[in-house]
Amino acid sequence: MKHVVYSVPSRLVGQLLRVRLWDDRLSCYVGSSEVMSCPRVRPEKGKTRARRIDFRHVIDSLAKKPGAFCHATLRNDILPDDEWRRLWRRLCNHLEPDMAGRLMVHALKLAAGYDDISVVAKGMEQMLNTPGNVDLHRLMRFLGIKEKALPVVNVKQHNLSSYEQLLRGKGGSQ
Repeated sequence: MKHVVYSVPSRLVGQLLRVRLWDDRLSCYVGSSEVMSCPRVRPEKGKTRARRIDFRHVIDSLAKKPGAFCHATLRNDILPDDEWRRLWRRLCNHLEPDMAGRLMVHALKLAAGYDDISVVAKGMEQMLNTPGNVDLHRLMRFLGIKEKALPVVNVKQHNLSSYEQLLRGKGGSQ
């Protein structure tokens, strides 16, 4: 729209969207139903293009290949705000770029589940400010998220004598 790239939720990919441009926002319709609205972005002075990428629209695809984040051309546009960009730079100072990218994607995936994404950003900030490993499990502890324990499954082994009989030829024709 007017030299600006916008992201849409994955459920709208392939749909025919009708977009109404307002001074401050875009309203997107499929048929007569409004399916999304977002703030309108304009290119900065001296630039001809701009982007507005909502990380929630692309995080599921990124989570499938989290290592791709550190080399993504839209990386700075995917990060929600300056606080997250600062955290990205700090992560790169603590970890190898690929590992930093993976952790950032997992953190963004966690943040997508919160109304206030600054909760996850503050958890990352705390993790980076205290000594110790910088990893997803530690971030989840800082956020108070418990890992789901795998259920204990008791399996009762059935009697194998029927197989023995089958192999000896007592279980039917051969």
